[in-house]
Amino acid sequence: MADVLISLLTGLLGLGTGIFVVLSLIEKPVWRLMWAPSSAHVGDDEARKVHAILKRVIHLLPPTMMTTMGTATLLVIVLLVQTGFSTAGIALATLFFVQLGLIVARLFKDIRGVDTVPSDGDVFAVRDGLGALTLLHHRGLLMTLSTLIAVLALQALA
Repeated sequence: MADVLISLLTGLLGLGTGIFVVLSLIEKPVWRLMWAPSSAHVGDDEARKVHAILKRVIHLLPPTMMTTMGTATLLVIVLLVQTGFSTAGIALATLFFVQLGLIVARLFKDIRGVDTVPSDGDVFAVRDGLGALTLLHHRGLLMTLSTLIAVLALQALA
């Protein structure tokens, strides 16, 4: 059972990591907006183009990732119980839940920052929303990848 649990958790975290890598690559031209929405290194046309791409997938990806991370949450809880609340299990759960909490705290606000703004609308709103959502996607990538590495390390130690 423990092997199946680890395999499922690894698969879900791998899927989440893959989705965040694809989003990160789509957003690569506007990465500078994460820290400086007014960056002169990102043209308005480029920001509008990436914004429009994200608007096309914004109703598909959040439910997919919520399902994926919701299932991963249940599996982390089961893993915690199965390991008898071991130090390694608690560390893994803490790593996952702290990062997930930080993401969920901003999730709907950052999604609305892109979803409710027309790509051809106010360029400052486009850039602000795009920068915030890009940063959130990078945080998601860090969460899924670091937890995936921790799960693989836990498996190697077992």
